[in-house]
Amino acid sequence: MAVIEQRYAQALADLVAQGVVPAGQMRRELAELTQVIESSHPLRTVLASPAVAWDKKRALLDAVADRVGVSRIARNFLIVAAQRGRVGRLAGMDLAFEQLLLEREGIVKAEVASARQLNARERAAIEAELARQLGRKLQTRYVTDAALVGGFVARVGDQVYDGSIRGRLGRLRQALLTA
Repeated sequence: MAVIEQRYAQALADLVAQGVVPAGQMRRELAELTQVIESSHPLRTVLASPAVAWDKKRALLDAVADRVGVSRIARNFLIVAAQRGRVGRLAGMDLAFEQLLLEREGIVKAEVASARQLNARERAAIEAELARQLGRKLQTRYVTDAALVGGFVARVGDQVYDGSIRGRLGRLRQALLTA
């Protein structure tokens, strides 16, 4: 994540921490603004163009904010980002903001890949064990990967917990080659 996106996200997260705006509201509003701007190439082109006067850009940003129905804080955030030529980094700011909020809430994102669809009991057991080892709550996304053959691989940040058959076979192969 770029430093610029982190700084803007930190400013929003600080406002949330101060109680100026609820976290859920800011999450939703920033995501909606990001989606509207990212989905419109002509809008991004106009906002990035130095040939378009600031007052025209400001009117356009106000119209977007009105259409989405965001708070004064979200509107001001969008305007400041645009004034500084950073509206093209809004998606990164949104991602960084979400990560900061999750950190502050003691939640870590995890991705669990398994060879087959896991049932609720298996998911709960994996999540409980990972939460116990990490000492944090999890926000888990599950994917299937038939190449794993069996078991699962959990990715939490930069840590990988490999309990797959493919991983075990790879470790066995490495042990045989280095022994």
